[in-house]
Amino acid sequence: MIYVGDRTVGLTGTRNRRNWVANFCVFIALFLSIPAQASSQIEAANRLINTMVRDVENYLLADSGNISIRTENITKLLDTHFDIPGIARFSAGPYWRAADEEERVTYTQSMREALIGTIARNFDQLVGLHFTIIDSQAKGNRMVLVRGTFRDKAGQRPPVSVGWRVVTPHPAPAKVLDVEIENISMLITQKQENIAIIRKNGGRFSALIQAMKQRQQTQ
Repeated sequence: MIYVGDRTVGLTGTRNRRNWVANFCVFIALFLSIPAQASSQIEAANRLINTMVRDVENYLLADSGNISIRTENITKLLDTHFDIPGIARFSAGPYWRAADEEERVTYTQSMREALIGTIARNFDQLVGLHFTIIDSQAKGNRMVLVRGTFRDKAGQRPPVSVGWRVVTPHPAPAKVLDVEIENISMLITQKQENIAIIRKNGGRFSALIQAMKQRQQTQ
């Protein structure tokens, strides 16, 4: 016990009050840091999407139809703004762990080439479209969902709702992991297709690589 004037104060009570004050301060600090962190994530994600859209618009303006130059530009676009290793890993589902290092590298390269080829063949469809961000939400401390709409400047095509799932692993640069079109995840759809192919072929990861190469040859 200690004496303060004519009052008796317990040491335990004093210590508890100090602990409470300290815990309260920590809580306030954490509470204030959450919006700041989320705001930083969202800013990074929005900046990435705006930069990517601007790059696409510039490529479209300079596009002459030369497939070689177009492919070069799209390759630069994907490598700069998309998380290719993350997309490969997620799209393989649980079978990624079972694949050996050579299979992982081969699959990642094949998937990247398939993405580049698909975008190159359909690049003309982006002409005249303008993307506007509607809202952005932090999903945990490493992911942001940026929602927006593609609208046809000429008004000949209906607007399309698009969501970009952006990984924000600070201090590494933000990258696009997934694209949702009208709330349908392209990454999850691809993952389901890949798993079906592997299971159909007795769980062999190499079957997925072979199927992807065959698809590229027929496109």
